[in-house]
Amino acid sequence: MRKAIVLSFMLAVSTCTFAQMVSVGPKVGISHSTITVEGVDRISSGDSSVGFHAGLFARFSFLGFYIQPEALFTSTKGSITIENPGSTTVDAVQEITYNKLDVPVMLGLKVGDIFRINAGPTFSLLLENDARSKGTVRQISENYNKATVGYQIGLGFDISRLVLDLRYENNLSALGNEITVAGETFETDLRNRLFILTLGYKLFQ
Repeated sequence: MRKAIVLSFMLAVSTCTFAQMVSVGPKVGISHSTITVEGVDRISSGDSSVGFHAGLFARFSFLGFYIQPEALFTSTKGSITIENPGSTTVDAVQEITYNKLDVPVMLGLKVGDIFRINAGPTFSLLLENDARSKGTVRQISENYNKATVGYQIGLGFDISRLVLDLRYENNLSALGNEITVAGETFETDLRNRLFILTLGYKLFQ
């Protein structure tokens, strides 16, 4: 009987300790997205757009440090402007939409009970993309990479069970390498730059 009581007590302590070290929950958010273009004089970044994120996070804490992997469905937009494609005198504005599965793995440090700083890689799998012309030039095709690697860096705040994160994200590998507009092919280096604000909720802590 005594052994059973001691074992039950140790199990309860271990469970409480584990619960304090591990947090799991949903998170949603919005992003401010810009498509950047490098290496082509006739292609420039256009207007930025608002997107959204939704998914799950898990946080494993130890001695003030933590690792936080996440799985997020991400929808972002942006646009690029192409000068005089196909020898026309009209610029083409191409609006691009990306739907992705993002898996950031954040390494962080807690400063006090509320404030956090974190950074880490993010791995993205392209689920769907759409590119449409907003001008008179309609013939557009594109070549996007299905998987990319990027990074995130940011600040976080924990208020009771609420988890607030503000991050900056950019690509380490290009989203796309070329597009064809009105029969003219452009070799490009397309990257997606985002400012992200998310709100999560710890199901237990």
